[in-house]
Formats: sequence, structure tokens, C-alpha cells
Amino acid sequence: MRSRRPVSRYAPSGRLSANVGRRSRGQFMDISSEQLAYWYLRLNGFLTIPNFVVHPDCGRNQETDVDVLGIRLPYRAENLHRPMKDEPRFTRVHEKSFIAIAEVKSGRCALNGPWTSPERQNMLRVFRAVGAFPKIEADLAAQSLYETGHYQSQLYYVSLMCLGREVNPDVAARYPLVPQVLWPDVLAFIYRRFSEYKNQKASHPQWDAHGTALWEVFERSRDERQFEENIRVL
Repeated sequence: MRSRRPVSRYAPSGRLSANVGRRSRGQFMDISSEQLAYWYLRLNGFLTIPNFVVHPDCGRNQETDVDVLGIRLPYRAENLHRPMKDEPRFTRVHEKSFIAIAEVKSGRCALNGPWTSPERQNMLRVFRAVGAFPKIEADLAAQSLYETGHYQSQLYYVSLMCLGREVNPDVAARYPLVPQVLWPDVLAFIYRRFSEYKNQKASHPQWDAHGTALWEVFERSRDERQFEENIRVL
């Protein structure tokens, strides 16, 4: 019989596949922080690219990578009869595409040096690679993200985003408008989405192993609290 895990379910960072197994009471899983962030953004309507590599202008060594790069289109509305309610932090952006540059941690939220050091020009490389802005505006957008963590134009709202176990006060002080999304809130959202649209989400053979495992844990959880307790974020 597998011993019961403690309620605190956060572990050091790692890139591991979902590991689903049974214990005496219900179902549990391990999931990497990057994969959980991916599913949170996906279920909020973002088209996502995990591990978006920022390649160098010359040479062989990559500059850095975006843990999850996502874009949410402005008129997103899933379910014609009962549209799904996405997180207010995303829906408050009206009539603009929301581009999220997400930095993911299993522990405290943080922004790595490549995203806070303008001399390295990695933000500009991301904008040029994505192609949302003409060259001159890409320079302005990159400068704004280094200074404030966000930028908006007539067509786009772009923001850095942190996902992790706890709020980082240094990030909050430097970038007060940058969302810091915590794992309990992520899991609560996923549980509510599955619960409120159980019939609609039940058929998903195209989902990857992580999404399928999240669903299986949801089905075996009595409530939102047990769902959270049965998932360990690595």
C-alpha cells in the first residue's frame, strides 16, 4: 500500500512527464510546472508554444527560452450555448489579442535575467520572431516590457507573466502589473472548468498525457481541495 503524501505538494523544479498512479484513496499525479502552466493557459483559450527557444543572431548557443509563449485572440468564446468563463486577468483585455510571455517556477515566482536585462535584447528577438509588430514598434514594445512588464497597442496587449508557488515581492514592486499566478489558483481554475463543463470536456482522445492525467485526477476527486492535494507540481 502506498503511504499518503503530505498536503504540501510542491517539489524542486524538474521537467518530468505526468506520473499517474493509484494510492489507497483516489488518484494522484506528478506534473512538471511547465506542463501545468501550459494547460492553464490552454484552458483559458491561449494558443501556446512551450519552450519557445530564442536563437542567437550568430553562433550556436541559444540565448534563452520562454517557458510558455501564448496568444489569446480577442473574441475567444468556447461553447455557443454557455460560453466558458475564462480568468478575469485575461478577459479584462477587450478587443485585443493577449500575448503572454510566461516564466514558470515550481517555487517562488521569478523573472530570469534574460527578461529583465535590456542589453541582451531577448525581448526584441521574441517580438521579431513572433511577428506581431513592425520593426519600429517591436523596439518600442521590447523597451516597454523591460520597463513595466507590459505593452499595449491598438491590436495587442503583451505581458510578462509569472507562475509559481508564492508571490515574489521584488517582482511585484518592480512590475506591479505583471500577473503572478499561484499553483493553488491554477488548480482551482482547472477543477472548476472540468466540473462546470464535465460533459463537454469528457471526450478528449487528442489530449496529451498530462491533460488526460489531470482529467483522471479530477474524476476521482471528491472536491476542489482533494483535486489540489492529489497533484504534486514539480
